[in-house]
Amino acid sequence: MSETPRPFVYVNMAMTADGKITSSAREYPRFTSSHDKKTMDRLRAEADAVLVGAGTLRADDPPLGVRDPEMRRHRRSLGKPDELVVVVVSASLDLDPGSRLFTEGSSARIVATVEEAPENAVRRLSDLAEVWRVGHGRVDLRALLARLRARGVERLLVEGGGELNWAFVESGLVDELYVTVAPCVLGGRAAPTPVDGEGLAMDSRVRLRLVSVDRHGDELYCRYAVVR
Repeated sequence: MSETPRPFVYVNMAMTADGKITSSAREYPRFTSSHDKKTMDRLRAEADAVLVGAGTLRADDPPLGVRDPEMRRHRRSLGKPDELVVVVVSASLDLDPGSRLFTEGSSARIVATVEEAPENAVRRLSDLAEVWRVGHGRVDLRALLARLRARGVERLLVEGGGELNWAFVESGLVDELYVTVAPCVLGGRAAPTPVDGEGLAMDSRVRLRLVSVDRHGDELYCRYAVVR
């Protein structure tokens, strides 16, 4: 039986040389260069939608559009609309209506939640975004991806955080990973990594193939394909 069609999924994260995506205090990550930000914009420019977890939205409130003018032109050259579809995954719907997700840009906004989501929160957000109920207890990522594919999303960029990245890895839903390695060390046993969660046993580890590695200054840009 063939699998339900889904978008091509690629994950983009930046980490320190010791594998941390921020400090133990969960500060806004400021350890990469302007070149990394432009690389992020290129990956966004080539996507149909960008997806983040609610924890990332609450902690960082990141801008989720393509900001670099050159990359916006690149996006148009690919025949894509100026704005990406923006998706946030949140079972609790504990989201700030004043965040950039809901107030910046004119993109389609989708909040993926669960069947048991609080009705008052659904009503509060329904004027700001499409609220999709997919799954019980936790968001069913396979069902979400199938619905996004039916919506026309062929390339989906996932930008974390570590727990959400783990959910995609655990479900076997990642096709490629882009990892920027920045020249610094943060340490901290509680500092998050690009993929957190429960983790896999050694024999179950996800194998990767290095597609390319580039150096810019003291940063490394690695692109991996998941080996099926």
